[in-house]
Amino acid sequence: MNRQYIESFLGKKVEIKLFDGDVIRGELHKTREEKYKYNNNLYLPKNYYFLENPHSVLFKVSHIKKIKLLEGQSNGL
Repeated sequence: MNRQYIESFLGKKVEIKLFDGDVIRGELHKTREEKYKYNNNLYLPKNYYFLENPHSVLFKVSHIKKIKLLEGQSNGL
């Protein structure tokens, strides 16, 4: 996985399989987004990702084994 590919999914509902086998679903976001400016846990770390709705742990690109767009979404590729 490369960062450019992962970032094509930002703001979209996805299913992600992490390196430890956990599968998480939600809306993909990146730390340092302006809307998280007042939440230090989501703003200060650089180059981390997380899911919202429901909220997930922070993870890096290297933690992602597989990413899939959930139905009804388009990632523009």
